[in-house]
Amino acid sequence: MKLVLTTILLVSFTVPIVSVNSFASDKPNSDSSASLPGRRLFLKNCAHCHADDATGDEGPDLHSLERPDEFIAKRIRNGVKGKMTAFGQKFSQTDIDNLIAYLRTLK
Repeated sequence: MKLVLTTILLVSFTVPIVSVNSFASDKPNSDSSASLPGRRLFLKNCAHCHADDATGDEGPDLHSLERPDEFIAKRIRNGVKGKMTAFGQKFSQTDIDNLIAYLRTLK
């Protein structure tokens, strides 16, 4: 009887832990090592207009972008007069590539 009770208790405590951990893999890949530098740049420089989750605020929603990388890079470098700051003097090409890599993880 003790063995059965111990087994039931053990299983009841491990099943919720396994269930919670299985949801961790369902999260967007925004924290992968490849996109982490881009996410940091985004949060520091872009989130005030595009929101922390990139769903848009003053700036547009950046999820599921369909434009080519070069278009996005040009938009980041040159901005949009009266609408978006140009970051060409602030960001290196590596910074822009990292930022685009992060944006591509947003679905």
